[in-house]
Amino acid sequence: MYQSHFKFNHPPFRKITRASGDFFVPYHQDIFNLLKEKTQQAGIIGLFADDAPLLGQFSDALKSATPDVIAINAFPKLSASSLLYKLNPGTKESKNRLQAVDAILHQWQGGKSRTKVLVISHTDAMKETCREVLALLLTRAQELEFRLSVVLMGTADREAVLMQQSELREYAHTCHTLRPLTCREFLSYVQAQCETHGCEHSPLTPARVRKMHALTKGNISKLNELAHLSMLAAWTERAEQVSPRHLRLAAGEILPAKKHGMRLATVGLFASVLFAACGWYLTSSIGARLPIQLPVPASWKQQTPIEQAPVVPAIDNEVVNQPDAMHQLYLMWGYDASADDALCQNAAKVNLMCKQGNASPDALAQEGYPWVSELKTGNHLNYAVVARVGDNSLDLLMNNRTWQVSRHWFNQHATGNYTQLHRLTPEGKDAISAASDAKDMGWLDQQLSQALAEPETHAQTWTTEMMKRTREFQQKMHLRVDGIPGEETLMQLMHDTNTTPSVLLQTPHAAPDAKTQEKHS
Repeated sequence: MYQSHFKFNHPPFRKITRASGDFFVPYHQDIFNLLKEKTQQAGIIGLFADDAPLLGQFSDALKSATPDVIAINAFPKLSASSLLYKLNPGTKESKNRLQAVDAILHQWQGGKSRTKVLVISHTDAMKETCREVLALLLTRAQELEFRLSVVLMGTADREAVLMQQSELREYAHTCHTLRPLTCREFLSYVQAQCETHGCEHSPLTPARVRKMHALTKGNISKLNELAHLSMLAAWTERAEQVSPRHLRLAAGEILPAKKHGMRLATVGLFASVLFAACGWYLTSSIGARLPIQLPVPASWKQQTPIEQAPVVPAIDNEVVNQPDAMHQLYLMWGYDASADDALCQNAAKVNLMCKQGNASPDALAQEGYPWVSELKTGNHLNYAVVARVGDNSLDLLMNNRTWQVSRHWFNQHATGNYTQLHRLTPEGKDAISAASDAKDMGWLDQQLSQALAEPETHAQTWTTEMMKRTREFQQKMHLRVDGIPGEETLMQLMHDTNTTPSVLLQTPHAAPDAKTQEKHS
């Protein structure tokens, strides 16, 4: 109904893959590539998510991209006998499970391929006896040198149950739980859907998409439903864009309603669509009756709204992937690179060097540069840019917000893995030696003169005076005194001359009351 109104040439938000089979979201494409690669190896692969339609599209994409795929839906209940029957209807005549399993494998061996991929979705509905059959299938396939890959798909809470069972544990080699999408991924996804389906001006503004991300908590299937129903609601009013009210109507239909109230949003949405479909037939009759005062039931009482305390954001609920954190880090260096371009390997393009490793926050803070820290929050890995380090607290940048966390909280959640940027010399080097050219020598002379408050020597080559000044600066900064301007010395030199972004080193008067709190500027 709304397709022509918003100028879509094909219905959008129905699939998360393009016509070519590639996923719209790079993260999903990466996981799918991994899935295809791992199915080339015998054993069990686990893919879990609290989004059944998303897993279904992964299964469909795998069937399209990979030959010899058998897909089985375990819902509502899958027993050992039903599994064997689905794989080979003739197994019901077998005397025992081993005989039935051998019959299935011999049937598969009769084909041209010596491989098979078995996908089982909704594994939460799979009985325990099914796991015994899968273990037997894998064992016999291994004995017959037949490569059998089993992909188990289910809810995230089933991961431990399925992948740690004694009969399956030895065959499991890969397991991944799909994370919710970030807000930036939502925005890119909506834009890609509109562009692919011929819509030049998206009816979903960035503000609406951000609200949809908050409502769905990064669930892409619910996003698709919200997008469809909100555009349907906008079409009924012939609106050019989805308004907040249209989104509320759609959310009332999809998202769980509050226990204490009616689903008025649902009623409103269906009423809007009904009016639009009828061509506004009832408009005149309704308008004629509006001046009449409607009776109010005697039992009606005006309810005083209960004031609720504002919801305090929880850092554990934030989801930031590494590309988004790197985007924030590049911004601190003055480069607005996209999440796809904000990579370590692209640092040299803007005369930066990217360092990765594992170190304590104290050691990184002493270097004075902001860094991306890997954190374990909730049930997933997160990434945050450390912008300030104090004696008792740190400031973290996540999702364009600043979070103040205590030292204790950070030490508990930080893995120690970090990514850091620092500037190279004008000639793109991370060290200067006697072989360096005149441009780098002149720059070093200028930087040392500024740091030591001494006049420039205007030397264009490596001199004894240059080595002497390098040693003086190293001694001043408590570095290893060797007179060689290596990477660490140059990093401290540029930091001392205020030519690079810096981590603010502060000593707060008091520690934050809560373990984490959002800071408002």
